[in-house]
Order: sequence, then structure tokens, then C-alpha cells
Amino acid sequence: MFRTLLTLAAVGVAGIVAWKLVWVMLLPMLFGFLALAIKIALIALLVFVLFRVLRRAGQPDVQT
Repeated sequence: MFRTLLTLAAVGVAGIVAWKLVWVMLLPMLFGFLALAIKIALIALLVFVLFRVLRRAGQPDVQT
């Protein structure tokens, strides 16, 4: 009984260690994807604001 319990505990500890190692290796890549997403969002926002400004500048002033 103790042998199966010890095997289960060893597999659990090995799984936790593997999870921590994989997380440490993937963390910089996740930050890279996050930085890329922020850059794309800022560029899209800049294009949107530029489009709105140019569209508003092209319309004649209507005064009633």
C-alpha cells in the first residue's frame, strides 16, 4: 500500500516540478505576446484617431 502511495506522491511532485519549469520557460514568451498585442492595439488606436481627425477636417462646417 505504501509503495503505491509513494509512487503517486513521486509522480505528483515530478508533475509540480515540471509545471514550474515549463511556466518559467513560457513566461517570457507570454510577455512577448502581451507586448505585441499592446503594440498592435496602440497602432490601431492611432490609425482610428487619425481617420476620425481627417474625416472631421474634410467635412464643411455647418452652422444654422
